[in-house]
Amino acid sequence: MPSKNDIPENKKMMADDLTGKSTSAHPVLILIAGFASAILLLFCCVCGGAAWWFQPEVNEDPERAGELLAEIVAIDIPDTYLPQGTIEWNVAYLMSIRGSYFERFAGDGLLTVVEVDSRFRSEEDVRQHIRDTLLRKGGGGTPLVINDSESRIVEVAIGEELVPFKFEIGRDPPTGRVFHIVEGVFQGKQGEVLLSMRVNEDNWNEQSVIDMLNTIGRLPTVEVEPEPDAEAEEELPTSEEM
Repeated sequence: MPSKNDIPENKKMMADDLTGKSTSAHPVLILIAGFASAILLLFCCVCGGAAWWFQPEVNEDPERAGELLAEIVAIDIPDTYLPQGTIEWNVAYLMSIRGSYFERFAGDGLLTVVEVDSRFRSEEDVRQHIRDTLLRKGGGGTPLVINDSESRIVEVAIGEELVPFKFEIGRDPPTGRVFHIVEGVFQGKQGEVLLSMRVNEDNWNEQSVIDMLNTIGRLPTVEVEPEPDAEAEEELPTSEEM
């Protein structure tokens, strides 16, 4: 496994350019570019310079956003968040990054579900690097000032594992607006998945968020009405017939 010290300087510059070019894009693109460039630096000596020629495919397609989400993980998104689009990135066929993002129909809220799938993910050090990078580059793309004393961990049972989700409160210094941030990394259907959520305080509903997290990995149940009992439908004999 190559170390970061072995990475050529020109590739470091290219990674910086990737992140820099995303600063005027949608917040979800800033999020993707940030941790994608960090992960690519880990693999650059393996995949070579050709990896940098694969460009992310961004689509503002609500229908595809719902379809891709279902491919990544089973989860019930609150009705207050509407699907907006997707981003899919195949890097030299060694790693793929893909995700769906949702926005609140009212208020300021962003929810992203991003999957990283790598042929190297069976190696524990790579898996840990992906987890650490995803969490470090999360937060919806907005630089908020986080008060660590207000942060806490909520553990959610996903499969047979208790997964920690970090609940934070961030403040935007120029405006003084307060946002709630939720982040967690867990195993999805094909790779490591980051769920990152940011919503303004006026629209924050903690119970709704916890309810959503508790649906991760659980297939929706379909209620089936029982068939009527044929014997019960038969008319009981009247007193005159007896």
